[in-house]
Amino acid sequence: MATVKDIYNYIDSLAPFSTQAEWDNSGFLVGDENKTVNKIIFALDVTTDVIEQAKNVCADLIITHHPVIFKPVSNVLNDSLIYKLIENNISIICAHTNYDKAVDGVNDILCKTINVTNYEKVDGTFLNIATFSYTYTTDEFANHLKDKLKGAIRYNNLNKSINKIAVCSGSGSDNLDLAKELQCDALLTGDASHHSFLDANEMDIVLFAAGHFETEMLAIKPLLERIEKEFKVDCVLAQQNTPIITI
Repeated sequence: MATVKDIYNYIDSLAPFSTQAEWDNSGFLVGDENKTVNKIIFALDVTTDVIEQAKNVCADLIITHHPVIFKPVSNVLNDSLIYKLIENNISIICAHTNYDKAVDGVNDILCKTINVTNYEKVDGTFLNIATFSYTYTTDEFANHLKDKLKGAIRYNNLNKSINKIAVCSGSGSDNLDLAKELQCDALLTGDASHHSFLDANEMDIVLFAAGHFETEMLAIKPLLERIEKEFKVDCVLAQQNTPIITI
C-alpha cells in the first residue's frame, strides 16, 4: 500500500514542489509521511466542511490546491483547521503554484477547458499564451468563457478583436503588463480588482475575470484521476462550491 510520502513523491514528479513561487507554501504540510493511505479526498481548499467529508469517508489524506498553512501560524487551537486535521489523523498535501505552472497542470487544463489547444508556456512565469484561428469579439469571447467555465464573467468594456490571449488561473491580473508586452489582445484570469480593470483600459487590453474557483477547481479531478490510476487507491472528489454568491 502507498504511504503519504509515496503520494507526495508522485505529485513532485508531475509538478515539482521546487518550482513553487517564493511566497508559496506548497508541499506536505500536516500529518505523518509514513502513514498508509487507503483513501484520499481531493479539494480546492481545506475547509471545515471538507474535513468533515474526509472524516465521513474515512480518508487518510486530503490533497488540495490551496495550502492550509499559508501565513505564519502563532498558535493551533481546537477550532482551527490544523487542529482538526491532527485530531482526526488526516494528513495534508497541497500543490499550489507548482501545479499551476506544471505541464498538464492548472493553466494547461484551463486552456483545454476553454477549447484552446494552440498554446505555449512563457518561461519563468505563470502565463500560457494562446493564438486563435478564429477572431472573437470581446462579447463573443466573454460568452464563450461563460459557457465553458459556468461562472460569472467580468470584463472591461473594450470593443476589440481577440486573436491572442494570455491565460493565468487564480489571481493573475498582475500579469497585465507582461500580457501587453507579449502583444496579447486579452488576459484571462480568475480574480481582478477595480483598479486592474482601469489599468487594462489604459493599456488597451481586455481583462477577463472568470472566477478564482471556476478557473482552478477544474484541475482537481484530473489530478485525482492520475493518482488513482498510479496507486489504485480509493479517491474521492470533495463536494465543494465557490464561496461567492453572484445574483
